[in-house]
Amino acid sequence: MQLKSILLGAALTGITLIAPSNLVQAQVCPQPNGIVTPTNETRDIRNERFNYRFKIPVNYKSMAVNNNRTLILDPRRFEEAQCLIRIRAGVEFPDSITVYTEPVNPRNRSVADLVRQNSLATITGTRTVANQTAVTYTTDAMGYGDANVAFFTPDRKHMIIVSAPFQSQQNSRGERVRGSIFNKNVFDTVVSTFTFVPR
Repeated sequence: MQLKSILLGAALTGITLIAPSNLVQAQVCPQPNGIVTPTNETRDIRNERFNYRFKIPVNYKSMAVNNNRTLILDPRRFEEAQCLIRIRAGVEFPDSITVYTEPVNPRNRSVADLVRQNSLATITGTRTVANQTAVTYTTDAMGYGDANVAFFTPDRKHMIIVSAPFQSQQNSRGERVRGSIFNKNVFDTVVSTFTFVPR
């Protein structure tokens, strides 16, 4: 029973566990190609703990992970994620848009200062999100990377990061290179509609 709890907890947090029996079981889960086209019609996703909301296409799904992360998945990837949890496969979740919250103690530091602490981060600019200045940045590690937008909660005790992976491609020499932002339209919808709800 304890092993089952560990595997399920690992699946919910996105921790990769390597176990031969899980690798065999993971093969039964669908691994979709392409992205389901998002509808123009949207619906609200609300986080009561941090008092924010944003919109996603009505044909997309959201999935809470722990208390600080929400995954936005197209229907096929949502089914894959649910399958991975069902069979307790210790693997990472499929590509998704992720909204996560981390506690910070900024003192007089800006979002940009906190982002710069991440040695893999490259700040690319700023934009307005939820009526405040947010920092846009990328992370990159051996061809894998994310596009990110970060900003404070109104009380400045937490930082919200909206993240999407870059699609991985191979160049003519067979090297892995970064492509376009995964599901950019949905990423932009989440960021542009993000707002804090007055208590």
